[in-house]
Amino acid sequence: MSTSQFLSKHFSRAVFSNQATLTRRKPLKRASILALSLATGIPALAQSPATLTYGDMTARLGALAQFQFQSNTDPVLAGTSDDFVLRRVRIYAVGTVGDLIEWRLDTDDPNLGKVAGNTNGTKNLNNVYIQDALIPLFFDPGFKLDTGLITVDPSHNAIVGAAKIYGWDAFAYQGLQNTPLQNNNSGTQGSAPLNRDFGLQARGLLFGGHLEYHAGFTNGYRNGANDTNASTGGNTGSGVTVIPGVTSISSNNSLRTTLRAQYNLFDNEGATYTTEGTYFGQKKIVSLSLGYEAQDAYKQRVAEFFVDLPVNGGKDVFTAQGGYWLYDGGTFLPSLLKQKDYSFEMGYNFGKRWNPIIRIEGRRFDTPGDASLGVPLSKTNWVLTPGAFNENRQSIGLDYWYHQHNASFKVFYTNVQPKNEVSAAGINSGLRNYH
Repeated sequence: MSTSQFLSKHFSRAVFSNQATLTRRKPLKRASILALSLATGIPALAQSPATLTYGDMTARLGALAQFQFQSNTDPVLAGTSDDFVLRRVRIYAVGTVGDLIEWRLDTDDPNLGKVAGNTNGTKNLNNVYIQDALIPLFFDPGFKLDTGLITVDPSHNAIVGAAKIYGWDAFAYQGLQNTPLQNNNSGTQGSAPLNRDFGLQARGLLFGGHLEYHAGFTNGYRNGANDTNASTGGNTGSGVTVIPGVTSISSNNSLRTTLRAQYNLFDNEGATYTTEGTYFGQKKIVSLSLGYEAQDAYKQRVAEFFVDLPVNGGKDVFTAQGGYWLYDGGTFLPSLLKQKDYSFEMGYNFGKRWNPIIRIEGRRFDTPGDASLGVPLSKTNWVLTPGAFNENRQSIGLDYWYHQHNASFKVFYTNVQPKNEVSAAGINSGLRNYH
């Protein structure tokens, strides 16, 4: 087996997704979002990057750069916010050691130059940070083990690579656990990057590739030394310091458990680390998946389907996917309110070039919202009732696949309708190169 075949078989080349939602610090009363995305690249950049080989060891480099312009209005503030932004700047390295070990290192520096949302008008100038640092072990097609800082989520849509998303972006309501789990940062100390966590994940294919599984055990949210029982304090004879008022060690809660099972009716997706939003007719995919995640009182359940089929004699591709999420942060993640969310997306790729897409999404809360989640405090007649933050989204757009996932042009219009809110609008356009 050649190096390129090994890498293609065992590891998706996708660069990992960073969820971009249309929510704001203050909820939108009714939002009409016009999203225009341009992603292009020259054919040379669409080639597989060169691979260095030394004995039974290999290494290769890759990069993703996405430049865009965005223009947004606010539901409360006057005027329009205009920005040129480097949405994503990523460099990654992948290598293998024999047939058993692979390593991967990714960096990111997102939203460079972004000003929207900063009331003092300052540009966002983050520092480069490590996004993925892992060593996957390939024991068998039925058992692969990821170790390190890894992508982990119970949702199929959440692990689609950022460079290989089908529509404008990932589903709006997947990954809502990331912020309370402290897995949404952009390089800030004390938190992991979006959809990442530290730990282990087993994945593989069983029953002739018809069953795919993912099982992860990661840190999740770690508690502090929060036992309030009084202690005498001071230094012990052994030199160990006892903190007054604390009798239990920090990080003593349970680990985060993430499970996903996927049944593949025809072809499988290889149980790869990340997956793709469409395979351009190269595979015949019809799958159903169930996901479950828990840590202490927090629970998440998700059911999804994914269809990606060559049609019209293989000239065109039909794609449809959807999911239904049940979130309950409980007392462990109280900011993650109990809710039922759904997303559905469908498109038809004519000649594997022109691809119109529609999307429908919704959010339904079981419990009231509160001011900490963005209720306008100046709105004196606001009534906190169940479903106060309910939301509907409808999108329609067009992908032009110039060179499949390596270069594409996207134009999307999204209408966001939060309950009892006024409208806001935004325009995004960008240039993306991935190889």
